[in-house]
Amino acid sequence: MISKNTNSPKQSIVFFGTGQTSLEALQCLSEVFDIELVVTKPPASNSAGKLFKNAVQLWAENNSIGAINPSSKTDISMLISSAQLSSQIAVVLDFGMIIPKDVIEAFEYGILNSHFSLLPKYRGADPIRTALINGDTTSGVTIIKITPGLDDGPILTWSEVDCKNYNAIELREKLSSVNCALLPETIELYLKGQLDMIDQDESAVSITKKTTKQDGLIDPKKTASELANEVRAYAGWPKSYIVSKDNTYIVLSALASKQTVAQGELRAEGGKLYFGCSDGSLQILSIQPAGKAPMDAMGFSNGYLKSY
Repeated sequence: MISKNTNSPKQSIVFFGTGQTSLEALQCLSEVFDIELVVTKPPASNSAGKLFKNAVQLWAENNSIGAINPSSKTDISMLISSAQLSSQIAVVLDFGMIIPKDVIEAFEYGILNSHFSLLPKYRGADPIRTALINGDTTSGVTIIKITPGLDDGPILTWSEVDCKNYNAIELREKLSSVNCALLPETIELYLKGQLDMIDQDESAVSITKKTTKQDGLIDPKKTASELANEVRAYAGWPKSYIVSKDNTYIVLSALASKQTVAQGELRAEGGKLYFGCSDGSLQILSIQPAGKAPMDAMGFSNGYLKSY
């Protein structure tokens, strides 16, 4: 790990990011480096038109660090070119926009990116959910030097994580913690020329698809294992949900079961709750009726299935 040297000035960096994972990385980086500038998305508006600044923007303001808010690739180029930056390197994580080539080349050492998969597997915007949907038992963080392409730059470092017992919320938190340990050290070693860059194996590339709200609908034509993986993958958002007799129920945790239940049927049996699918059933451990508090299988069965 890197230890601070209070007798020498910190290396300065520019940080591109928007989401919660970005904030956590930014906080860790600020302990080791001087953050010269934060680049983050503009404030978003709600249905009433009120603007809300993201957590990265608020952190920058609270720490008296300049922030810019490009809304397009053209904006990024214009704002960076006019910023008169001294930093020789930048970092991007969960930014939400593709960074153009001229901005990458504005930094002597380029821009590094932390990607939450073991590249070249799961390039794109949704690597955590994709790994869980596919039933992977291993995930990780890969740090690359970015190119104008999609997550296809050379690899600097990586760290593997066992993910077989995680849902998406837990895995994101774990990978963020790993990244906070790996990223600062990688930057220092890279700037010292102590890392060899490894080209990605293009024959092993896979690309993730964007998750939608509709993906959360539990499909009884799928297998029990597929549905159990989806419940883990969609924790937090979009959440896995069942629509039964015009009622919507969010499934919070579940296991694959060989218990035979008719496809699409919710059934309580032996103190357990099942949802029938193509090769058995999904055993539901905790469930949340719309607008209600989460409950265990027994509580749901006693309170809701009596009317079925």
